[in-house]
Order: sequence, then C-alpha cells, then structure tokens
Amino acid sequence: MENKANVCYRCGAEDENSNINLYGHTICLDCKSKLGLYKDKTIKRHFQSYGQNPKDERDHYEDEILYRLDFIKKDYINKKIKLLHILDRLKELS
Repeated sequence: MENKANVCYRCGAEDENSNINLYGHTICLDCKSKLGLYKDKTIKRHFQSYGQNPKDERDHYEDEILYRLDFIKKDYINKKIKLLHILDRLKELS
C-alpha cells in the first residue's frame, strides 16, 4: 500500500502545514509526538553503555541498530507474504 504525499501514514491527516517527511514516511506532528523518539541524551547514553553488557552481540551500537533494522525489514516481508497468501487463497476458496 503506497502512502500518498502529505497524508499521515498513521492517522490519515492531510494537513500540509503539520505533516512532515520523516525518513521517507509522511507523518503529522501529533503522531510524531506519539512515536516516543529518543532524545539525543538518551541516544548518547545508550551509545556509551553499549558493549559493557556481555549479552551485547555486536561490536558497535550502530551495528546493533543496523542489525535490528534488517531484522524488522525481513520480518515485515515475511508477514506481508503470509497475509498476501491468505488473501490470495481466500479469493480462490470463495
């Protein structure tokens, strides 16, 4: 499903004055505030403490973030394929 320009992907708001593009996704300022984005102070704290825990599997915090992005991308594709398969089967079974 493609997002129309200037339409918030979360709530569908079409306000050109309050919608912004955030990493390739249009979002309104109200929805952006609900995302719980980290402040710089929190990001710095996570960055500085990364690697001190023996459970940290990657060498650098940035590598961990890239790993997580790749993981959720693959997970999204898996789930999308399953749902499209169900939709396709429903068409044939109906």
